[in-house]
Amino acid sequence: MHQGLDLHFCAASLTGPLGTVILLIVAGMIALGVELFIIPGFGIVGILGILSLVGGMISAWMEFGPLWGMISIIATSVGTTAMVVVLLRSKMVKKRLVLDAHLQQGGGTEAQDLTDLQDKEGVASTALRPAGIAVIENQRVDVVSEGGYIERGTSIRVIAIDGPRVIVARVN
Repeated sequence: MHQGLDLHFCAASLTGPLGTVILLIVAGMIALGVELFIIPGFGIVGILGILSLVGGMISAWMEFGPLWGMISIIATSVGTTAMVVVLLRSKMVKKRLVLDAHLQQGGGTEAQDLTDLQDKEGVASTALRPAGIAVIENQRVDVVSEGGYIERGTSIRVIAIDGPRVIVARVN
């Protein structure tokens, strides 16, 4: 008979302030988990989750005092962190967050060797502000002007090459 009384007491206490605190904290953790791992970005579900967690901790503080308020803050922090760690270790979440593609050796692109353009002349195909496109030796090249703006159609000369960067100046 004594066990039935304890179960009745537990059920009654979960419908009061304690139940509200637990409900708010659990709902907040679930909402944050959904926001972090199911819905891309950060939006209304995440904000509601944070508000629910804060509301649960404030309710615990107001209803049960500072000691239980601090316990709820610590328990919520530990519980939320544990939930994130467990979810990050799960295979389902790892598949969504980690790229599993392998690139073949030599499958990338190499930078074009532009050193042969040194001191060559060409024409600005676009306005150089200071970057733009020029045609040098019948080749379209991304260039950067040395002295600022150069109008489209202006004759230019390559004055320096710094890796993939071709620096040009106006021909006088």
